Amino acid sequence: MKPGLPSPPVILDNMVLVMFVDSGMAALLPALARGRVFVSPSILDATETANSCDPVSEFMKGLARFTRLDDVLSRGRLEYRQAFLQSLAGQWEAVTPTLEELRLANELTKKETRERARLLHPELRLARVDPGGAEAAAIAISRGWTLWTDDNGTLPLIRTLYPEVTIERTCALVARAINEGLLNWVEGYALFETTFKGQLDLHTVATLVWEQGEARCVIH
Repeated sequence: MKPGLPSPPVILDNMVLVMFVDSGMAALLPALARGRVFVSPSILDATETANSCDPVSEFMKGLARFTRLDDVLSRGRLEYRQAFLQSLAGQWEAVTPTLEELRLANELTKKETRERARLLHPELRLARVDPGGAEAAAIAISRGWTLWTDDNGTLPLIRTLYPEVTIERTCALVARAINEGLLNWVEGYALFETTFKGQLDLHTVATLVWEQGEARCVIH
């Protein structure tokens, strides 16, 4: 992005969303996005509630599950999610995909699309893209938005077929939070390595390190 130009809007998938929300660090999302973050209905449908019989959106499925659990971690995650749902005006905004974006999202979940990517890079190991991740990616592709994702299905597929899309992963977001003064090194390292990876089960090959006066991510 050229200096002086506004940052493009950000849309994120469920994996990135729940890492920050369930750790109580949701306030970092709009700070890193330099504005509101956008969430598609397959990720979070605010018309659903934890008491809905069968929540469809990924975020609300998790919230409903936590209402049935009684361990300390689940109770904390439930409280953080409920608080986040009340922050519509300050932290996130719902975005409705167009019909064309829904069609693209459907294409991104298909085996044929993964095979098209493998023709370009036969070494790729591609997992199926879940509907929520596909919807977020389709909106990013269509509108030129930044996509925040750490999904093993979405990442290689979008990077191969739509290299023009700007993607930020969870580790890169935490590193940027440190480098921009939103967190200090100790706070950021603990958030990523202890909370995200250790407590919230973020599956990633990235490690947060401090090198030459700044935080950065190393992929192993």
